[in-house]
Amino acid sequence: MRDLRDHPIPHRVRRSGEGKLLLEYLLEVVPLRDRPHVELAIEEGRFRWRGDEEPLAADAPMRPGETLLADVPDITPDDPFLPAIPERLTELLRDEDLLVVDKPAGLLCYPLGPRKVAALSMAQRQLEEDGIEDPLRPLHRIDRETSGILMFARTLLADQCVKKAFRERSVRKSYLAIVRGRLDEGSWTVHAPIGPEDRDIRMKMAVREDGKPAETTITNLGSFGDHDHGAAGRGYTWVQACPVTGRAHQIRVHLAHLGHPIVGDKMYCDDGSAFLKWWDGELDEDVMRRLGMPRQALHAWTLACRHPIHGEPLWLHAQAPADMLAFAATRGGAAPADPVRDKGW
Repeated sequence: MRDLRDHPIPHRVRRSGEGKLLLEYLLEVVPLRDRPHVELAIEEGRFRWRGDEEPLAADAPMRPGETLLADVPDITPDDPFLPAIPERLTELLRDEDLLVVDKPAGLLCYPLGPRKVAALSMAQRQLEEDGIEDPLRPLHRIDRETSGILMFARTLLADQCVKKAFRERSVRKSYLAIVRGRLDEGSWTVHAPIGPEDRDIRMKMAVREDGKPAETTITNLGSFGDHDHGAAGRGYTWVQACPVTGRAHQIRVHLAHLGHPIVGDKMYCDDGSAFLKWWDGELDEDVMRRLGMPRQALHAWTLACRHPIHGEPLWLHAQAPADMLAFAATRGGAAPADPVRDKGW
């Protein structure tokens, strides 16, 4: 998939671009808003509309909803601790309205800044290889280190209908995770508001009284191993987590709040020490061994909703990933049972 690094980055112009010129708009949406570099990129003819060959000038009026192509280099290095990105994404569903893929860990959902190789660009190329020019519309996102189900719309109507379903909380999702320690058997619901932690890591969230309401249903799928994690206890547990609300890092925060952070979670294990080392470029093999996995053991496992056009029940399942299964197997754990399809789906 390396040749994607040479492809332009697609960007759908936001509604906020109405009445704005290219330079003004780019200074709003480009990370860091570095005016000299943006001006130089425009002068070099690096921006054009999808389907056009002519480069855009700084005073080109924006067209909200249309796709702007940015021909900028991808200079981002690969993460040596994460698996290589596959040549193709596994497709879980493709019809005239939707494309659903199983995103591997380590892959961004969408191109970000100079990083072009992302699930969106890979999925778009897979369609183009089959002669399909439909511009894909992202419907939701999962963290870079999280694997599993990721949905795109192929039409504007499907995009609007699915996003409305997400807002109305009629989309049901479940995640598979491995956590430190042995959880109590059975299922229960965590009600704990979430907000910014406001400490060393700017993006880290925490349970706090003044946070936004957050609710997650947790189910113990089986425990294994005997490694001593100190405060988290011994061994590991397979967990199914179903978010009712959709707060940032919700499942990771709630499990850490219970005292059982997700294996490999650099931000929520050991008070975020591994994340700070990663941020400073000091992540090493010793830190990775303590984490247990090179990425957080979290997988978007199932998704249920109504099809956005014909309304039939839609139930999607992304198989448990090989790295999580291998982690359990090497510590005496069996694979979790396949999820049971919800009634009505």
